[in-house]
Amino acid sequence: MSRYTDAHTTPLIDPLLTPRLSQKPPSACADIPLPVVNWQAIDQTAPTRLDGDLNVNAVPNADLILVTWTSAEWSALDHVMLNSSTPRASDDIAWRQKWFSYFNDDTVNTYSEDSTNDPLFHFQLVGISNTLGEQQRVLLVKSQVHLAHPPWIAGLESMLDTLFARTGAKRIVSTGTAGGGAITDMLGAAIVTNMAQINLEKPENDTCGYNHQTFRCETWFPSEDLYQLTQQSLMFAMDQVWNAATIADAIEELNQGQNEGAGETPEASNASASNDTYHYADLINAPLSPDNLTQAHIKVAKDQPLLTTDFYYIEETERNSPYCFLEMDDAVIAHQAENAGLEYAFIRNVSDPIVTTHTASGAPIPESVRGNWSGIVYSRCGFYSSFNSVLMSWAAIAGSH
Repeated sequence: MSRYTDAHTTPLIDPLLTPRLSQKPPSACADIPLPVVNWQAIDQTAPTRLDGDLNVNAVPNADLILVTWTSAEWSALDHVMLNSSTPRASDDIAWRQKWFSYFNDDTVNTYSEDSTNDPLFHFQLVGISNTLGEQQRVLLVKSQVHLAHPPWIAGLESMLDTLFARTGAKRIVSTGTAGGGAITDMLGAAIVTNMAQINLEKPENDTCGYNHQTFRCETWFPSEDLYQLTQQSLMFAMDQVWNAATIADAIEELNQGQNEGAGETPEASNASASNDTYHYADLINAPLSPDNLTQAHIKVAKDQPLLTTDFYYIEETERNSPYCFLEMDDAVIAHQAENAGLEYAFIRNVSDPIVTTHTASGAPIPESVRGNWSGIVYSRCGFYSSFNSVLMSWAAIAGSH
């Protein structure tokens, strides 16, 4: 499983993708839940659930849209924003019943695991107080459409245009998992930017008239006022779940081929291209070293572009001017938001850092193995790294003035 395949919770029409798309959260570390959020530690209060403004008739008005994609991201979003007073197990899905679903025919229903129709998105509504004491209405959105899967870019653009029209929001922020763009981007780091570049290759996205363009929000950047407190007191230290014991287990999984096809595109072979056995020294670089994961990191990357692709992409080596992270939707958000007159920003976590290209002895590591290893890291850590980027998103909203 990877951030490429962990995109939907209901079946898709593409038979090549359907078997590989999880309907459950990733395995993570089953005995370690997401922690209770101690808001008092930073003299803040939890977001307020606005149940009274939700019904099966419409999408509610909002000041800001906070959107995410994968099941791991969705669970972390719900935990921080709606259920932060109790721990969250990785396999818990009961909380989904409180969400609403929007369908293409402009109907809204309560969430159902057994829905026979594919919704466009799921949503909830919270109030977050900013530094001026003003409550901001934030629509939480779990997208069911994705640039790299059917219905491709047209579906994503339609969802965004629907959200903009129905909510009257002035801003949109995406949050979720991402690939690292630099060797200094540690596992679990949370990064914010206002700039996105798009690079599409799939023929299904040929309708895109803005491929290879770069977008920048010039009128707004999220507040940094609460970042330091949030990082120090609330964010999850990834060495709790990525350490000598769990790394040994992950390497054994890689060597045994238990995670077939993790991190690969559907066009790639599920079989490893190598029968080699890999060891700690072959796979653990700086971003994956537990010594560097004792404190979660926040990175402000204003005017440094992210890279949006419609294929699963892992950096091989750090560029001279690296992207701040790699993901698969945000530049479309930027384009549609600019067309609609909304401001935007992107707050992502590094769920799969740069993967080594050569073993400790200098032998090249096949792309299939690098993809599998990246997927294993995501499946074990994306649930926890997503907690960090949601907390950073909260801090960006609550710190505004």
